[in-house]
Amino acid sequence: MTDNSAIIAACHRAYTGFAANDPADLIALMTPDVVFDLPTSLPYGGTFHGPEGFKAFYDHIHEYYYSVLNYDLHAVLDAGTHVIVPAVTRGVSHTGHVMVNEHCLMFTVADGRITQARIYADTAKGRDTIAGMKVYPSAADG
Repeated sequence: MTDNSAIIAACHRAYTGFAANDPADLIALMTPDVVFDLPTSLPYGGTFHGPEGFKAFYDHIHEYYYSVLNYDLHAVLDAGTHVIVPAVTRGVSHTGHVMVNEHCLMFTVADGRITQARIYADTAKGRDTIAGMKVYPSAADG
C-alpha cells in the first residue's frame, strides 16, 4: 500500500476551515506534469497543467468570478491510488451572490505525489451564482 500520509495531511491544510485554507503543501506534492480537470460546463472549467496551472486556476477564479471561494472538508479518504476529499464549498461571487455547494475533489496519486486532480460538483450552482442568479440551497447544504 502506498504511503499517502503527506498528501492526506496536505489535504487537511488545504481544505479545512474555509478562510484558513492553505494549499501550499498540496501544490508542493504535485508532479510537474499534474493535470487538473474541472467540468467544462462552468465558464472557468477546463484542463490545467502543472502545479502552476493549478494555482493559476484559483487565482483566475478569484480575479474574475469569486471574491471568496473556500472549502471545509467532510473527510479525507485514502483509497491507495486515489485520495478523495468530499467538502462543502462556500463562495461569494463578484455579483454578490452566495453559493454553498458540495464538491468532491479526487486526486490520483503515485509514489506519494499527485498526478491528477479532478473536481466533481453541481456545476449549475456555480454557473448560476456567477451569473448573478439567486441559488437556493438544497437540503444537503444545511
